[in-house]
Amino acid sequence: MFYPDFPPERPPVELIEYADARFSRSSTALPSPISAAATAGEGVSRSASDLAEDQLVSPPGAGLGQLTLDDLRIEQPNRAARDTIAQTSTELLRLPAQPGSEPASEPAPLLENPLSAPYPVLTPDPPEATPDAAINADPPAGVAPGSALQLTSDYQEYDPIRQVVIAQGNVVLQLERSRLQADELRLNVVNRFALAEGNVLLSRGAQVIRGEQAEYSFTQGMGMIRSARGELFIPALESDFAKPLERRTGTIRPIYDPINPDRSLEVRNEGSLRLSTDSNAAFGAESTGSGVRQLRFEADRLFFDADGWQAEGVRITNDPFSPPELEFRARTAQLRNISPTQDELTLGRPRIVFDQGLSLPLLRSRFLFSRGSTDPTEDDSSPLPAEIGLDGRDRGGVFLESELIAVTRPGFNFSVAPQFFVNQAITGSNGGFFDLDNFGIATKLAAQLSPRTTLRGRANLSSLDPSKFTDELRANLQAQRFVGSHLLSLEAGYRERLYNGSLGFQDVQSNLGAVILSPAIPLGNQGPTLSYQASAQYITANTDRADLLGTAPEDNLISLGRFQGSASLTKSFQLWQGEPLPPTQFGGLRYTPEPVVPFLQLQTGLRATRTYYTNGDVQDTVAGSIGLVGQVGHLSRNFGDYTRFNISYYQALLGGAESPFTFDRDVDRSVLTLGITQQIYGPFLLGVQTAINLDTGEEVDTSFALEYSRRTYGLLVRYNPSQEVGFVGFRLSNLGWSGETAPFDQPPRRDVEGGIIQREPLQ
Repeated sequence: MFYPDFPPERPPVELIEYADARFSRSSTALPSPISAAATAGEGVSRSASDLAEDQLVSPPGAGLGQLTLDDLRIEQPNRAARDTIAQTSTELLRLPAQPGSEPASEPAPLLENPLSAPYPVLTPDPPEATPDAAINADPPAGVAPGSALQLTSDYQEYDPIRQVVIAQGNVVLQLERSRLQADELRLNVVNRFALAEGNVLLSRGAQVIRGEQAEYSFTQGMGMIRSARGELFIPALESDFAKPLERRTGTIRPIYDPINPDRSLEVRNEGSLRLSTDSNAAFGAESTGSGVRQLRFEADRLFFDADGWQAEGVRITNDPFSPPELEFRARTAQLRNISPTQDELTLGRPRIVFDQGLSLPLLRSRFLFSRGSTDPTEDDSSPLPAEIGLDGRDRGGVFLESELIAVTRPGFNFSVAPQFFVNQAITGSNGGFFDLDNFGIATKLAAQLSPRTTLRGRANLSSLDPSKFTDELRANLQAQRFVGSHLLSLEAGYRERLYNGSLGFQDVQSNLGAVILSPAIPLGNQGPTLSYQASAQYITANTDRADLLGTAPEDNLISLGRFQGSASLTKSFQLWQGEPLPPTQFGGLRYTPEPVVPFLQLQTGLRATRTYYTNGDVQDTVAGSIGLVGQVGHLSRNFGDYTRFNISYYQALLGGAESPFTFDRDVDRSVLTLGITQQIYGPFLLGVQTAINLDTGEEVDTSFALEYSRRTYGLLVRYNPSQEVGFVGFRLSNLGWSGETAPFDQPPRRDVEGGIIQREPLQ
């Protein structure tokens, strides 16, 4: 262990003025044992020897006012090498650097790569005497006027020669939103450098770090903590890791107060990051997604500065409970800001550990987290090196997809993901293993053009053979703008693939037009919800009507204008709702990221649509639907504790299948839909969903799903034999929490109430 800036003893001098050290008292100071005559006058200046003679040692609980080091002058310190101050509160105002004192104005920089060299010791000499005018000079650039460094403890010693404060017992050192708490602390006044030991807790805004020993430079915003464990709130990293003497915007998350902590741990689900080749994939009852925003970590040593942090022997989890059920371990880790909207996490020799047992090497070492955004597509934090999908129509079966190129800027996101068609390559149906037909590419674009305007696009190429680009490319581009509360979308598409029930997949060769969508409009307090849309498009697509193809048909394609208006009314009735289990580790959050709420709901709907085509055809539809959806159980026990079901009936009341195109022809006019998801054992769920055309008895659509659901992550395998598509999806839960968390290896706490040991619920 070392103490910064403890030079050899200096010989006594008659007069030494320290610009950063000058005792002063005013009539507004807190009560102290000083005589009334001394405290009555404002700006009374006392020498160190006089202070010693006054025996300024207060009994426990008494205050000595404020020791203001901007206004502190120590004269004739030869009679007392140290002044002991007990039960005091010390405030260092503004802490400006002193002209003429090179070490004080430019503290020794911390090492650029703290992982490869020992941490530096800062040992500048005390500053020379400075004129009083310099004391009140404006603070240097980047230092906020009035920034206050406040030190509170049970016992303090101040060495005026070395300008070092030693504090012991319930130590709290605070500068604006940076707070350091420890059993013992040594503070170098010149360098603004602190060394803390014993039960160290450092909080900076929404970030909380604990450890056994900490070294911290307040002016540079750099430090190191040994045996560190803490929490990272990613959206506030840039603000909280800024130098504490610089002005910052406030965090969007309530700051955790380590002095008055809320000991109860409160956990909430803030969405999940869902990764799969199907952009519409859903896990269980979840309907919203977001990237990971809050993480816990432990490290042997942690170094941090304004750009991020580096760590050795690191463990990271998104689980607020201990021991964590999902954990990332690495020899080294570095978190740094790479753009105004994204942070990059790089791991050295990473592994992923499930339930403190199964440990697998992680095949990727770089992860991206977006700040503030709730769009999960801006994150790249999946532990899977590639996503697995199934497409029997365009890609010949199973394929792999991995994003390799991503361009992220404020308001702009573009990604390129190569694809490899595994089935085609193995069977050799398209030539050799490395034939260009066995490779594809998928791109995504998202740009915020203005606060109310966005540009979104997708393109997929199912062969890299240039001669087949026109036949293998599928693309869609949308420019969307909010007009009042409505959304106007200008759309262009090429070879878009649509699934039309009993007619299967249909290609729309080209599409150019505009669509306007209404918001959901409640009709009264208890009435139904109204929504409507209108569109005008010029479409080229397939038809099976010979009278429209002419004498020389080309690929059964026709081009027509299409104008459509549609309105719907929906109303749900809550028939019953149960109570969720508490959001605890072995209660409501055992197998799910949020407690399951049992319910039974009746859903009704009525829709009217009219579509006009420029060849004179009109397709009218008036249809109604009614159904039940519900779930029972809490998914907390191992058997029979979760069932989700749905049953609905759809009936077209008026109109007929009159469209000249096949992609929008209304042929399924009486449909029964059934679905069930059942807990098999523990976190394993099995589901099936099917729809049947009651007029023909044909299967309209069927899909099967197997899900492994845990609190912090989930795996989902879905296959649809009707569409010949499927995927393997991964969910990484975005759990948010407030309160105190336990160390990773600490078993769950067991409470005693009324003399009875509380136990886990029976399984």
